[in-house]
Amino acid sequence: MYLPKMKTIFKMLLAPLLWFLHSCSPLGEPVDAAKSNNHYYNHDKSQIRYSPMGNWFELGNSAMKADINSFEVLNKWLSKDKNHLFYEAYEVKNAKIDRSTFTVKEKDYMTNIGFDKDYVYAFRKVFKNKSHHGVVKIIEYADAKTYERTDWDWANDGKHHFYRDNRIDADFASFKTLNDYFAKDDYKAYVRNDTLFAAFDADNTTLQILDKSAHSIDHKNVYWLPFFTKNSPNLLTIPYENEAEVRMLNRFFLRIANTIYFDGVARKDIDATSFEIIDHSYAKDAAHVYYRDKVIPNADAASFKRLEGSYKYTDKNGVYHDGKLEEKKL
Repeated sequence: MYLPKMKTIFKMLLAPLLWFLHSCSPLGEPVDAAKSNNHYYNHDKSQIRYSPMGNWFELGNSAMKADINSFEVLNKWLSKDKNHLFYEAYEVKNAKIDRSTFTVKEKDYMTNIGFDKDYVYAFRKVFKNKSHHGVVKIIEYADAKTYERTDWDWANDGKHHFYRDNRIDADFASFKTLNDYFAKDDYKAYVRNDTLFAAFDADNTTLQILDKSAHSIDHKNVYWLPFFTKNSPNLLTIPYENEAEVRMLNRFFLRIANTIYFDGVARKDIDATSFEIIDHSYAKDAAHVYYRDKVIPNADAASFKRLEGSYKYTDKNGVYHDGKLEEKKL
């Protein structure tokens, strides 16, 4: 008996709030509920309003400068009227698109992609001059009849592969990705710089990923992408003689024979014979403790260790956090 009474009381308390939200809502009926839960008429159908999932109270809503009579919802992000194309609530002005042939494909990962008779277009929202704008770019070399995304990053048109809407100049049939950064086909090896995959000088036949890392290796070189060093080249080539002597120590450190590398750069100051990873960003050799690429001043290598159950570290001097002495021992 107690639980049903509580449910009844809860409904009675919630009802006024729901009534208030409904009465204050700027949204009327969906324009086309089958295609979008973001596009709505206002109550007297004199205006189109864009509200993500209809959640105007938390996610807001925006009036669209659209012609009511000719307005058409294409999908949850794209719409058009007789004069304009819209991405979300915003008119797209930066490209001439043939609206008479413009269409979308109702497939996964295609909600910001549109087509006219000649081109494939990728739409997005930008913030400029203190307001949002819809913008579009032509996906160059893409076939408007066959272009499809396979996920949010990758697409193809049966002749070319595309990464984030940029064509990869590769052999279509034999092209394969090795990880998020490296790929190869029967003729070349490829590395990604931001959103562009480009060929680089590596042996494509032996190229493979180095120990499940972001980096790669072929029969003569390690190819290292620096993620932790500012103003570093996009790709570092590190030669080696014996692959058995190449070992990833963690995401920062690589060991090749008797040389330790931090983010792809040889550290001649580190004693490789005594070097060991402590944990995460910390390492040490016989003489020094390192926080990533920096020596921690006066840290005692012999006693330095991680505090159990903590992300802090200690030695005979005190407690360290983020590579700095935080608490001195009395």
